Amino acid sequence: MSIFDRFTSQKGKATPKRQSKAATVEAEKKEAFKQVPGGSKPEPKSEKKADVKTTLKDTGAAHRVLLGAIVTEKSALLETETKYVFAVASDATKKTVADAVQKVYGIRPVAINMVSLPGKWVRYGRSVGRQIKRKKAVITLPAGKKIDIVSA
Repeated sequence: MSIFDRFTSQKGKATPKRQSKAATVEAEKKEAFKQVPGGSKPEPKSEKKADVKTTLKDTGAAHRVLLGAIVTEKSALLETETKYVFAVASDATKKTVADAVQKVYGIRPVAINMVSLPGKWVRYGRSVGRQIKRKKAVITLPAGKKIDIVSA
């Protein structure tokens, strides 16, 4: 028996493809998922990066706009006037910030003031660097409405 007999003996037969163990387990999961009522898999979302300037449909996009609250002495004093200071995305607009506050906190702001802070040149010894540019939003809420930014 030669080594070539092995290939010639299965000439007319279709050889089954070998599957890895992970592939068979995945196929079994798909079959089991199809048998569950309402088990159809949702359509995969597009891989496109969400643009901040578009309307905010989910809270994930809202959290990409509102990066965090800025807690300083000045912002603490502004809280008595129902004004809150947030760090926002650099390409955020007043409308997207208003939509994000509405989505996250459930309160529609009365006014929004935006402040763009430029990146400054700094020196550490002989090395020179640059701070990142930032954007802040001062959000004014209606009278009587409050946001708890300490626990959020």
